[in-house]
Amino acid sequence: MINGVSAEQNLINQVFEKLPEVKAKKEHTLKQGESLWGLAKQQLGNNKNLSNREIRDYMLLIAKINGLDTVEKMNGLKANQKIYLPSGENEVKKITVKEKSSIQKTIENLIDVLKNDKTVYVNPALFGATASNLFHIFHHKKYEGGYFSMQSPVLTFDVDRNGNIELISIDDINDKYSGQYDYDMKKDGNVHLRRYRKPVVEKVDEQTTKALFDEVEKHYENYLKTSKRYY
Repeated sequence: MINGVSAEQNLINQVFEKLPEVKAKKEHTLKQGESLWGLAKQQLGNNKNLSNREIRDYMLLIAKINGLDTVEKMNGLKANQKIYLPSGENEVKKITVKEKSSIQKTIENLIDVLKNDKTVYVNPALFGATASNLFHIFHHKKYEGGYFSMQSPVLTFDVDRNGNIELISIDDINDKYSGQYDYDMKKDGNVHLRRYRKPVVEKVDEQTTKALFDEVEKHYENYLKTSKRYY
């Protein structure tokens, strides 16, 4: 669950935002047994090569133009009810929504953990050339097989001389390189691979970047208020 919204509803909201506006519509009276999924397949020509994602996106396009913005509303349709279907040539073509990258999914997951996991805490690094400026965020986690850790890593961040968070190191949800973090993320949204020459592999949008850095900053500020510092 993200910000109190179920994963299913969150997906619907995300797809709705990316779907095109439909200008040409036609009225359709629902027959007994008809569903939005079936209508989407029919509108797309019942092509056997269609992926479930393409059908899903078109189904949500139909839902969007009818104001059906929740699963409950979509499933609450009844026979003889009138709805609208896209009718223009352009609207009937395949509608595809770009899937989120693993980096985008990783960052959204991190934001969710930082916001909602009550076991999250900050620890300073105890070794390394920049140990005084390096901090880890951990949380409690139960792994497959029953193993429980009170020090499961969430991410690591660097603080500059002015106390500003300048870089966050994160693991991809698919854990590309076992035993070390996969990426370094900067405030400009650039995500660098932490290997070789550290190339930029993706640029994250400003809103998502700010959301992650803001959450890390909140935990860091709380750490500064509650920790004992001897210098």
